Amino acid sequence: MEGKRMRKSDGRNEEDRLSALPDGVLLHIMEFLPTIQAVKSSVLSKRWKNLWKSLTTLSFRFFNGIRKYNRYVSHVLSNRDHSVSLHNLYLSVFISTAPKLLNDAIKYAALHHLQKLKLSIDYKFKEIPNSFVPLIFNCKCLTFLDLFISSSRSSLILPPSLLLPSLETLHLSNVTFTVIDNDCVEPFSTCTSLTTLVLRHSMHYQSAQTLCISSPSISTLKLENMVHTHSFIPKIVLSVPNLSSFTLENSHTSMCYELSCTCHLPFLKEVKIDNRVDIHSSIIISCLGLFSNVRTLTLSSHILHILLKDLYLGRMDIQPPYFARLESFKIEMGLNSNMISEDEVNKVLECLVQNCETTSVDVIEC
Repeated sequence: MEGKRMRKSDGRNEEDRLSALPDGVLLHIMEFLPTIQAVKSSVLSKRWKNLWKSLTTLSFRFFNGIRKYNRYVSHVLSNRDHSVSLHNLYLSVFISTAPKLLNDAIKYAALHHLQKLKLSIDYKFKEIPNSFVPLIFNCKCLTFLDLFISSSRSSLILPPSLLLPSLETLHLSNVTFTVIDNDCVEPFSTCTSLTTLVLRHSMHYQSAQTLCISSPSISTLKLENMVHTHSFIPKIVLSVPNLSSFTLENSHTSMCYELSCTCHLPFLKEVKIDNRVDIHSSIIISCLGLFSNVRTLTLSSHILHILLKDLYLGRMDIQPPYFARLESFKIEMGLNSNMISEDEVNKVLECLVQNCETTSVDVIEC
């Protein structure tokens, strides 16, 4: 009996210790919780009743019932302490209720100094409403933006220029940029603070023929499954003189676009290329030629398999570039690693780095 009383007493002491923490410390802990869990803490005691209203991070994860979820999001936004800034907002929206919820949430966030916005939009209709997009440009303090559009029928239409001068990190998935003239679009040149850009599924048949990624501030760039259709061959032009890291991945769409670069990339440190769709080796060699200043080059075993096949067939009609600064060559062996033997790996490597002086080679199992 005495032991049970002791454990109960210890439990009260633990609760007292937690409640004794300053509001700032408690709020910092609550920032890491889904918002629904943080709000539930209001039932613990009078001390906790209004604490959640001062959260600067709101993370809404969908639960059963779209209407119930939407009402809950609106309830939280309308009942929080409006004198407190909202620095981070993570929001998912669904189907036909998306426009109103998005508009209301982003209007509110823009008035409360939003810095980081992550939107996941699940929309099944033919056209995705974009009335909320201009509201994002009212978020003058925004430094991070992630727009993920889940739709197999359409894409989110964005303006030809993104006026977000404070933006440092941008992730875009399944978007299309409005074309003004010359069938060319240059959306990122006005993002003067942008350092990290990730693009996925952002070249569609209704989009510009040429996407120019132009920015003196971008240092990290990732292009993933850029083209949705094989019905047209768009162009991607890189004008990123301070680029230090580049990643190109194609897992289920072909590299059916022309990639070019207007500068020599003197600060390029690492390049990673993974293509899992069958293409001619000349496309890969041409791509590697753009990044010949790289110090660390990582290729997937899929790439090596394509190069090896064309080597055997005598179809490799373009010589690999001279990697003047290459220090490390890495090979990522994926699930298809049994498709290529160690001797075959060495054969491809001999072809690729034949003109390099000293290069370490690492084979990475993944």
